[in-house]
Amino acid sequence: HIPEMYGSMSNEFSNKNQLSVEGGDRNLLVDTILDLDEKIDSHEEDEYEEFTLFETDGKISTGFVHALSTVVNAIAYGPVEKHAELAFNEHRQLKDNDDNNGDGDDYDVAEKDEFTKDEVQVVFLLITSFIIAFLLSSFTLGFMILFAEGLIKCALWFNIITAGFIAFGGLVTGSTPMVLFGLLAFGIASYYAYCVWSRVPFAASNLVAASTAVRSNFGVTFFAYAALVIAFLWSIWWAMTASATFYILDGCNINGECESDPAWYLVFLFFLSYFWTAQVIQNTVHVTVAGTVGTWFFNPLEASTCCSAAIMSAWIRSVTSAFGSICLGSLLVAIIQATKEIIHSVRENSDSIVVCLLECILGWIEWIFEYFNRWAFVYVGLYGYSFLEAGTNVINLFKARGWTTIIADNLVDNVLTMVSIGVGILTGLAGMLIGRIFNIDVGGEGAEGATVPFLFGFLFGFVICSVLMSVVSSAVNTVIVCYAEAPNEFQQSHPELSNDMRAAWKQAWPTSFNYA
Repeated sequence: HIPEMYGSMSNEFSNKNQLSVEGGDRNLLVDTILDLDEKIDSHEEDEYEEFTLFETDGKISTGFVHALSTVVNAIAYGPVEKHAELAFNEHRQLKDNDDNNGDGDDYDVAEKDEFTKDEVQVVFLLITSFIIAFLLSSFTLGFMILFAEGLIKCALWFNIITAGFIAFGGLVTGSTPMVLFGLLAFGIASYYAYCVWSRVPFAASNLVAASTAVRSNFGVTFFAYAALVIAFLWSIWWAMTASATFYILDGCNINGECESDPAWYLVFLFFLSYFWTAQVIQNTVHVTVAGTVGTWFFNPLEASTCCSAAIMSAWIRSVTSAFGSICLGSLLVAIIQATKEIIHSVRENSDSIVVCLLECILGWIEWIFEYFNRWAFVYVGLYGYSFLEAGTNVINLFKARGWTTIIADNLVDNVLTMVSIGVGILTGLAGMLIGRIFNIDVGGEGAEGATVPFLFGFLFGFVICSVLMSVVSSAVNTVIVCYAEAPNEFQQSHPELSNDMRAAWKQAWPTSFNYA
């Protein structure tokens, strides 16, 4: 009855501005439309798509059902004829527009509004999370300057407590390997904290000096964030070109089935190109920071503003005269990384213990080369040395000054990681609060709806803060090298910071300090 009644109702309503349905047809219309409206509200589209209505091409338009249910309410529950007329006219206008477009698809008003609303909510959440993450990350520089020593001690305790939770989690879940791993990590973290506790003041003085240098030349962080964007775009471009190349050369079809396996040397070259470019991008920023902090260390008047001339000068050197050294040092690490990826792919298809050991050895070699590069590139940024000259000078400097043990101290890196996690958590909580205040429904109802804003915020906070902390880490390496080579110059340019560093050094290694 619905097709005939839909036409008769609309005609009668247009002529008399009122509704009248006779006998059993009225009851049938009420029952049918209310049932359909209930299914619309519960989003059970698979249950109501089987119905057929006049001029709907086999589907019920959501806008039509809501308009028709308004008419039913007018018939069954009271004189709201004007409201029903507006609903019918709105549906007729949307239907006419749809017919004029000629696409034959139903115009779903509710669905379109909901999609647009979700889209706006996601964009708003991302923008606010980015702003909050950036502000919190910037605030951490001043926070680390004020509480550097306390943060380093907290980082040591954080490692111990985390290992304890892992062991406890193993006990709760009944996982013996997890318990053993947690206990082992707990013992190592506790012993490490005991051994380096006396070095905390010196590490804190380096962190304060490095954070001060970065805050005085905050514009250098622009190159770090720009490098993040470039690396992301490079990853997308690399993935597209690699997939297309192997798709053509290996005779693959649309289902991903290939006539042959990719040649190992092509895979190696693609991995090499990816890791080499990524290393060059990362090390270019490292050299830029080293050059900027070096200028601040020796001549603070030239590097004491957000966009000082020292920043641009350091970046120009890193992409011109120092670029060859950056590419050479990056290539060595990239070769190891590409080889390790080939070995890893072999290990996935093999249970050989030899392959597993080889991958582990390559991982250690990769770490050694990366750690060596961190210090070598400081010299490249400071004095423009070639990569080989820089490496030789770094080794000789630490041997001559008796500072070899300092290289093993990654106390500052522990703090930077902990701070990045903390900023990520705070940004995630802020995302949850924003979602609740502005009724942002991204992930659905209940706990799931709160989890998505938190994950958005945590991801933005952790990534943005990690980029800033990588700049601070480069600055710390530069301060250590500069102070090892020229402590008296530091006393002249930054006497307050120098006094703190001298006192901390004498406290940690009273027999190794030989400067006036």
